[in-house]
Amino acid sequence: MIRVTVMALPLDSPTVSFLTVGFFFAALQVWWIRSLLLRNSARQKAQPLSSQQFRKDLERIFKNEF
Repeated sequence: MIRVTVMALPLDSPTVSFLTVGFFFAALQVWWIRSLLLRNSARQKAQPLSSQQFRKDLERIFKNEF
């Protein structure tokens, strides 16, 4: 027969504070890494314009400004 004992964490004020701050920083890191991955994937999806598309966009810009 195998016995497994798990010690409960003492929930005193320093432990709760440490766990709260640790959870906050872990969530911040996950958010930051996710935003970097999303930004990089959006950057990779952008393709250079063909010369024809570039000319059309340039004409549209100048037509709207003048």
